[in-house]
Amino acid sequence: MLDYAKEVPRIASWFFEQWRPLYTEESLASVERRIRTWLTRNQIPTALVAVSDKRIVGTVALKNRELPDLDFGPWLAGLFVVPEQRRRGIGALLVAAAEQQASALGVRQLHLYTPDSEGFYERLGWKVVDRHALPAGTVSVMRKDLQGP
Repeated sequence: MLDYAKEVPRIASWFFEQWRPLYTEESLASVERRIRTWLTRNQIPTALVAVSDKRIVGTVALKNRELPDLDFGPWLAGLFVVPEQRRRGIGALLVAAAEQQASALGVRQLHLYTPDSEGFYERLGWKVVDRHALPAGTVSVMRKDLQGP
C-alpha cells in the first residue's frame, strides 16, 4: 500500500514545476507544506490519487479556499497527471472521483480555476462563470452543480 505522505515531496515538485508562474510568492517548501494539509479523509481539504503499478500517477484535491480574493467554494484544485500517463482518461477519472467525494460531503456546487484547460473541464460538464486576473495572467473560473449523494 502506498504511503501518500511519503509521496508529498514528489507531488509538490510536480505542482511547483507545472504551475510555477502561479506560485509567484511561494517556495517549493511552502507548496509541500500546503499539500500536507490535504492528508485528510472524509473532510475538506483532502486529496485523491491515481495509482498505476504501485506508483502515484495523478492527483486532485478538494479545498475550501483557492483564490484569496474570491470568497466562495469549495474548490477542485491541483489536478495533475504525470506526462507519460496523460490522454488515458486518468484526469477525467480523478475529477469524477473528486466530484463524488464532494457530493458525499454535502457539497452542491464545486468551483475551480484554470489558466489553460477550460475545454477539458467543459467536456466534463463544468461551466465558465468568470474570468479572473492573477499576476501570471487571466484564468477561467468554472463551476459545476453536483448531484446529491
